[in-house]
Amino acid sequence: MRKPSILVLGTAHLSNPDDNGDLVKINSGDIFSEKRQIEIKGVVDSLRKFEPTKVALEILSEDSDHINETYKNFLLGKYKLTRNECHQIGFRLAKEMNHKEVFCVDWNGSVPEVPDLDIWTKELKSEKYDQVVRRMQDLATKMEEFLKSHTIRDYLLYLNHDDFIRENQRFYTNLALVGDKSNPVGAMWTAKYWYYRNLLIYKNIVELIESDADRIFVLYGAGHLHLLNQFLNESGLFKVEKAEDYI
Repeated sequence: MRKPSILVLGTAHLSNPDDNGDLVKINSGDIFSEKRQIEIKGVVDSLRKFEPTKVALEILSEDSDHINETYKNFLLGKYKLTRNECHQIGFRLAKEMNHKEVFCVDWNGSVPEVPDLDIWTKELKSEKYDQVVRRMQDLATKMEEFLKSHTIRDYLLYLNHDDFIRENQRFYTNLALVGDKSNPVGAMWTAKYWYYRNLLIYKNIVELIESDADRIFVLYGAGHLHLLNQFLNESGLFKVEKAEDYI
């Protein structure tokens, strides 16, 4: 029986944002250089082979109207793309496929009883938390160094490789160990925020499906890959494609 296809491409945040909530930030260098722009356009051209019927982006669902107004202005040549990966890859791919709109599937709201780990760890010293952050910073440095000497295509293949996905997921399973029996803040944050957020993203992606012919391209931060692909695969409802087959 034919199933809808979904391809989740993990990426780093190309805009070097200071407010995305990530514990560590990645410096992606000069995305607007001629070399990087040629590389990004090459990736977009390769992704056309997936033949997506919809492009889903890591943007809050409630911002959909504003984002699609921006996308329409881009189609009309009235908007200059920012560094953001949703623009550089998502908007460009949707345009190449002659899509009239893009889809915002992110959720990142507040949840009752979820601890603020940053505040908690400032008040109570946690070697476990510091250890997790150090490992994340080490990985971020490794990512930055890799990008400096490789193409955008190589970088994306690196971020979507099974080894990297597993390494990334270890941060969250280790973060769940922060705290003690009386106040297991890490487990609460991981279960009540991180897993909950990814389940809602998964639900938003699934709700885009209108027929078995749908082919949904999803562009998301690489840290989400493990859970999103797990939920999609375990549902048994979709053909979950691999980025390496298209880029």
